[in-house]
Amino acid sequence: MAGLKENIGRRVLKKKLKGIERYRHVHNFETAKSVVILFDTGDLDSFAAIKDFRKFIEAKGLQCNTFGYVQQKEIPQQLLFQKNYSFITKRDLNWYQKPSGEVVDAFFSLNPDILFDFTKEVPLELQFLVQLSMAQFKIGCYTEEVNDYDLMINLTNQDDAAYLSEQFKHYVSMLNPSN
Repeated sequence: MAGLKENIGRRVLKKKLKGIERYRHVHNFETAKSVVILFDTGDLDSFAAIKDFRKFIEAKGLQCNTFGYVQQKEIPQQLLFQKNYSFITKRDLNWYQKPSGEVVDAFFSLNPDILFDFTKEVPLELQFLVQLSMAQFKIGCYTEEVNDYDLMINLTNQDDAAYLSEQFKHYVSMLNPSN
């Protein structure tokens, strides 16, 4: 049954993507004004790296919104009172894994310059968010699956969020977009 749900979800996503035209533009930390960070809370050890990356973004003077995906129906106790973090849970998914609700509406209401996706394997429920986002510049982990990233970081031996954060900082700082 899970395979059928996922197949239907992928079809719905593919159909929605046909009607979307996204403006693509390369940004670095100087040209961007707003950033969205997306991460999976499955690895709670990586949360410290996400917080540090958010502090780095805010220190650059950029508006930052952070969304975490919780693979449970409830937000874990240690994440419950995190200020300026929004969480999407299993309760926010419909039967074919499409997220909806107040937090998802807030995510899609944003039109960020850069989307940083910290998820290593993007499950279908997060593919809806990443692929339907109107972010001008999308950055995530390398994958051979169909994706909507404009820049992918290949994680070879190190696959922790701290290493990915450093790679994001390094490569985005190197970019020199033409205006």
